[in-house]
Amino acid sequence: MNTTADTIRRWSLTGWLLLAVAIVLPLIALSFYNHPSAADDYCFAYMTRDYGMWYSTKFYYDKWTGRYFASLLFHATPLWAGWLWYYQLLPVLYVLGTGWSFYFLTGQLFRISKRQRFIFSLAFLILYILLQESLAEGFFWATVSYTYILPQILTTLLIGLLVQYEEAPASPRRTLTLVACAALVFNTIGLCELFVLLVPGLLAAFLGYRLVFERKIDWGLALLMGIALVSCYLALESPGVKVRQGSNPLGGNLVYSVKTASLTTLRYAWQWAPLTFVFSIFLLFWFRNTSADTFRKYFRIRPWVGWLVWMGLTPVLYFPYFYGVGIDGVPVRITNSVNFFFLVGFFYNLLVGLLWLREKKGIRLDQGKALILVTSLALLSLPVLVLRNSNFRLMVSDLKNGTAREYDRELTQRYADIRASKSDTVFVKPLKHIPLSLFVEDIRENPAFLWNKCEATYFGKKAIIIQP
Repeated sequence: MNTTADTIRRWSLTGWLLLAVAIVLPLIALSFYNHPSAADDYCFAYMTRDYGMWYSTKFYYDKWTGRYFASLLFHATPLWAGWLWYYQLLPVLYVLGTGWSFYFLTGQLFRISKRQRFIFSLAFLILYILLQESLAEGFFWATVSYTYILPQILTTLLIGLLVQYEEAPASPRRTLTLVACAALVFNTIGLCELFVLLVPGLLAAFLGYRLVFERKIDWGLALLMGIALVSCYLALESPGVKVRQGSNPLGGNLVYSVKTASLTTLRYAWQWAPLTFVFSIFLLFWFRNTSADTFRKYFRIRPWVGWLVWMGLTPVLYFPYFYGVGIDGVPVRITNSVNFFFLVGFFYNLLVGLLWLREKKGIRLDQGKALILVTSLALLSLPVLVLRNSNFRLMVSDLKNGTAREYDRELTQRYADIRASKSDTVFVKPLKHIPLSLFVEDIRENPAFLWNKCEATYFGKKAIIIQP
């Protein structure tokens, strides 16, 4: 006979799977209609084809950006060989990679079953998709995905490996874990300026924990910090960074950058609050049935320290953009990444606080009829919040109305028309169907516009122009 606990577990898994079908499955379905974006993707492709990957990578490092690893990935794109299927596969890999990296992290932080780790990872992935500021600039624009989605996955893996390294006894395996951490540190910092601050900050937290609570210095972690500092130097002191920073008058303005980053964080935190609160109720309901052995030592810290770091670190993630570029109105792709770490930090600190109240103060917020009532309200409100969510509605609309399918058909026909044309100047039809869940930018009526020039060079034409 099934117990009440068994029934709850069964229905819990069923509920999350149904929610995944509603949220994650449409995202994967949309991937099969994805195409290279006119913004940047064709520029990198023709550069690699005509000048080689190494020359092109160095060119961007010297002339525009210090993202040394991202520039390498930009120009390693299979688009130069005409492999369009890569742009349909990449979003699927990012969805699976995001879920798997969180699954790996929970395995290092908790002593829980694989089933619980799966539910945790699935719930986090669902919430992250719902709260993304832009799906197109999240999973589907390949160029941007290298600089935000990929380093998010790598940073999550890095945190898990650091925990694994900290708890492992001296052995060859521990050394290999340290080597893997070093590779992740170097590559992640070379993907985006946001991680120039985040990765060293994480390493400083691990070093500080060892020093304050265990009264020892871990020289392996100190080595990783050294690698991080060298990586930051390579990313921030490139000739390309100086060029980009000097292109706007507010670039390098400290007061403006701190103020704008803080206000931007508060504005978005308010938007994220309702769904985050509902998912927090589910976490609280799970917490009621956990034992002390469930949580590893990293959850037994002073709660105020964790919350202070979280509240200080979240605005810092916006800081590199405002300081480096100096333009108000942060790109949505940056907000996507800030949201990712906002959620990770919030749920971690929530569990730290709950565990501290239970073990140090003897206070349990996870008992009584009040929790049952609140959980029931959360269950009732979740479908409403999902159905009203702009990302959910957008995905369903683009699939149901055939917008994504027609977008794929129109672009496929455009490629065929360009290749079939014997003229050096090709006029193409404007897109009639634009799925906002996938689409970022198209070429323009102006043949001198950068995207037009890149696409024309890629297809071996003098000019490609959108018909008026």
